[in-house]
Amino acid sequence: MSKRTPIPTVPHSWAVAHWPDSVYPNNASRGRHLVRSNQTALVAAGALVRIGRELVVLGGPYCAWIASHAHRVESYDIAPNRPEHAPRRFGKKD
Repeated sequence: MSKRTPIPTVPHSWAVAHWPDSVYPNNASRGRHLVRSNQTALVAAGALVRIGRELVVLGGPYCAWIASHAHRVESYDIAPNRPEHAPRRFGKKD
């Protein structure tokens, strides 16, 4: 039997307006922004549904969707993360 990476425990579902603090991005305003920016992809992944007037995130598909984007994190290169900017990050002058 192969070992699988355990998926963190998340609620079964939650309304976007009441985003749980324990689930990335950890608050309602950032959760609304995440949903607004990725609404089409979340719906396609089965992670976002509308129940009446509420947008609801489904926990299992949401975790799978987040995990599918994890490969981007290591290679995400932005200027402040580059070695030449390290002295400024740590409060040292060049």
